[in-house]
Amino acid sequence: MRTRRVLPWVLYFVCAIAVLEGLGYAAYKALDLQRQRRDDQTIQRALSRMDTALSAVLAAESARPYFHYRAFHPAERAYSAMLGPIEPGEVLVPSPLLTEVPPFVRLHFEVDATGAVTSPQAPDGNLRDLAEAEYVAADDVIAAEALRLMLAQLIEARGVRLGSASVVLDDVGGSDSSQASSALERAESDTFAGRGIRAFELPSQPIPAMQQRQAPLTQRAFQPQEVILGPLAASWLRGDELVLSRDVRVGETRFRQGVWLDWPSLSVWLLGQIRDIVPEAALTPTSGDARSLTTIPVTLDARPSSSIVDELGSPLGVILVLTWFAALLAIIAIGVVLRIATGLAERRGRFVSAVTHELRTPMTSLRLYADLLASDAAKDEARRARFVATLRDESARLARIIENVLVYARLGRSNGDDGAPRPLIADAIDRVKQDQRRALEEAGLAVAVQFGEGVAERRLDADGDAVARIIGNLVENACKYARPSERNELEIRVNADGHKALITVRDWGPGIPSRERRRIFESFHRSVRDEFREDGLGLGLALARGLARQEGGALSLDDVSPGASFTVSLPLVTEP
Repeated sequence: MRTRRVLPWVLYFVCAIAVLEGLGYAAYKALDLQRQRRDDQTIQRALSRMDTALSAVLAAESARPYFHYRAFHPAERAYSAMLGPIEPGEVLVPSPLLTEVPPFVRLHFEVDATGAVTSPQAPDGNLRDLAEAEYVAADDVIAAEALRLMLAQLIEARGVRLGSASVVLDDVGGSDSSQASSALERAESDTFAGRGIRAFELPSQPIPAMQQRQAPLTQRAFQPQEVILGPLAASWLRGDELVLSRDVRVGETRFRQGVWLDWPSLSVWLLGQIRDIVPEAALTPTSGDARSLTTIPVTLDARPSSSIVDELGSPLGVILVLTWFAALLAIIAIGVVLRIATGLAERRGRFVSAVTHELRTPMTSLRLYADLLASDAAKDEARRARFVATLRDESARLARIIENVLVYARLGRSNGDDGAPRPLIADAIDRVKQDQRRALEEAGLAVAVQFGEGVAERRLDADGDAVARIIGNLVENACKYARPSERNELEIRVNADGHKALITVRDWGPGIPSRERRRIFESFHRSVRDEFREDGLGLGLALARGLARQEGGALSLDDVSPGASFTVSLPLVTEP
């Protein structure tokens, strides 16, 4: 029997835990996915902003003429003839890279086919004297020369490979001379406005020696050649030094030009561009990641801008919270329904058992004494009278059982008898004593009634039958459970408290165990002692409390020792 009661609850808790776990996992994944999507959108905004900021730097370097990588260049030469030897009398113009270093730049450099590294910021020979005399401080040239030597060591340590016509700087992913050559070949097919630059090519007709001596200086220095500028590509040296470089071909001469960037200051500047959307972030030299910039091989490492808890305020979070509340309410409601159903099933079983026993006793008595009346044993008038009295008592007892069940079924429904006369308190107590006379005699209890001053003659604002049934059930319970007792007495005290009458029924029996005190008013509940009794429905106290509430009063259990005490409060008729 116990297993049958426990099994539904085990299944209920297992199912509830499974539902909550599944719902919790789904909610967590949904919120985490939304958070990741939001973070990815934030990261993409940050990458786009940094790429936009870098585009100006890269565009300026990509559009820089190839001869700017020399400290000085002739002022009157054509674009494609800048690499020729300087003729006497030519006017030299300083490179913008010599006089002004752009932001975030350490050094502009050029690597020729022999692997030699030069820089327009660190001229040598007579050009250095000219630069220090007219354009830059000697200390700046010395600092640039130190950077040039350092860069040469980095390039050599990185393993620069020299081809027959090109110099290649390895990037993060690792490149070779064939990749650089293919990039330059693609540049050769571009126009002047494209990724490469093709200079205007004049007819290559030889000029006679006499004409060269008599021709103007610009014409003597002009030797038309084809100029091809490759695309500017970012790469890393030693893993933490960022350079931008491009392949250049002027005629048959190939070399590499680039700019060595100040990565620490550049990274701080880039992170400052996105501080408002990604407060905590870092840039890591790498490539090929979904969070990499498109302009340089750098990955953005950023902490999530929000947590899953923050997502609870989003529309999805609100829906999930409401779903959780609905699921919890549904689980609680199912638990309540299951508890009510199991309790009702238990009470129904007890009620059927109790009714069976309770009806069996008076029915057996009725049948027995009916047979005795029909037999010769009833010829004696005294016996006959006793048989008839017993039949009357048993039939009344049977009627009370049936009436209790019917009254309990009608609880909460109006009986439509509001105009019935209101009983005097003394008359109601006398009626209860008369109705319970036989039960009191069998229990051996004497009734002691105490009325407060002026209370006995006041009227109760309640139905007389309901009052008699309430107090009668309390007296009947005392007759059943008050033995053995210290005093063979049942005390009924009646007092007035404002507009309420307080009627207390007390005995001096064993009392009610503490574990039963919370359940004694439940319908069809029977205590452990009642399980061994053949009479009682477990309905008396529940019916008494229900009737008291229906009449505007209350029924409560008093904390007394020894014995048990119940107090019922009922409204009094207000006297005019």
